[in-house]
Amino acid sequence: MRYRSVHGRAQTVVVLLAITVVLHFFALLTSVIAMSLPTAEGVEIEDDPMRLLVGLFEIGVGLLQFVTFVATVVVFLMWLYRAYENLPAFGHWRSSIKFSSGWAVGSFFVPFVSLVVPYQAVKELWRKSEPANALTFGESGPPSFFPLWWGFWIVSNIVSQISFRMTLEQKAPADITNVVAIASDLLDIPAALLAIAVVRSIDRRQTEASQQVNVQFQAPPSPPPSFQPAAGQI
Repeated sequence: MRYRSVHGRAQTVVVLLAITVVLHFFALLTSVIAMSLPTAEGVEIEDDPMRLLVGLFEIGVGLLQFVTFVATVVVFLMWLYRAYENLPAFGHWRSSIKFSSGWAVGSFFVPFVSLVVPYQAVKELWRKSEPANALTFGESGPPSFFPLWWGFWIVSNIVSQISFRMTLEQKAPADITNVVAIASDLLDIPAALLAIAVVRSIDRRQTEASQQVNVQFQAPPSPPPSFQPAAGQI
């Protein structure tokens, strides 16, 4: 199996996650401003220029967040699939790899399974993103921010779903909806920052591993022996 660099995909994921952080910051700021605006009985939002402006800004940021989220998910899964495909190039037998590339990606979409298996797959990817002959003392565990990332990812997704449903149904008071939206953004920001650290960590390990593999396999072979006729035999 030939190694194929996924550095470009990893960099794209990092950029999209950075944009996600910025958008959540603006969404957080907008929610705080919306909560601080005075409300008047019987006044429609169309008659309040400030509330109308904040509402339009919220819609614009929300649309950008949705587009960025979809793009991030697509590119992240493309990166994850290709990075998993690189593991045999580092000397790991297919039979020693617990998760296939397809299952590492597909597990994100299976209810209940998505709470555990994707994290296990990402941990395995980190561990095996190193030449097999370098694992003299066994596989080491990933950095401590890996479980932090997954914890924030799970909780932020749950709160985001609650916030989305409250906004869509519009049954809860506006203040409560804004509080939940603020909590969602406060969780999404560290989740995205930790995801950047995870992607960079795996990408760095695979880049370093590929250089070690190239040194091993690209070493020039020994020259064939040459047989020179002895003097007087020509």
